[in-house]
Amino acid sequence: MISGSYVINETEDITRQKGFLTADLEYVNYSASSFRIDPEMDNSEETRTYFKQLNNTIDDSFRSAFNLRVGGELKFTTLMTRLGLALLGNPYRENYAPAGRRLQLSGGLGYRNKGNFIDLTFVHTSGNDTHYAYRLSQQAATGASLLSRGSRLVVTLGHKF
Repeated sequence: MISGSYVINETEDITRQKGFLTADLEYVNYSASSFRIDPEMDNSEETRTYFKQLNNTIDDSFRSAFNLRVGGELKFTTLMTRLGLALLGNPYRENYAPAGRRLQLSGGLGYRNKGNFIDLTFVHTSGNDTHYAYRLSQQAATGASLLSRGSRLVVTLGHKF
């Protein structure tokens, strides 16, 4: 992961800072996932073969992807406003599923004064994915192509001592 941030009007007196910009670029190797069992529990040839086949299926189905997140906040005395974007890459190999990307957009307002704070954020997520109820080794199975859209409102209340 590579991350970077920039503080607007950086000063030791944080009440005079005007906000920040931030970005993260993340590389994820989804095919590195694997299953295993403790050999002391079951070390039979059948179990070892099963887990080897399962892990080969993971290697054949998933790939590496990049995820990008960028955002920023502007401060106006006790009020703040925020915007963010996340692009989550496709973790599937083309032979497994044609798509699996997501996009998240967020925006919010915040209030901070004398240790009290309230934050209100709206997050909209959209993406496409493919789901299979089951897979057959002898013949091709058709997956369901899903387009998803959803939004949520998140409220955070708190007090810092």
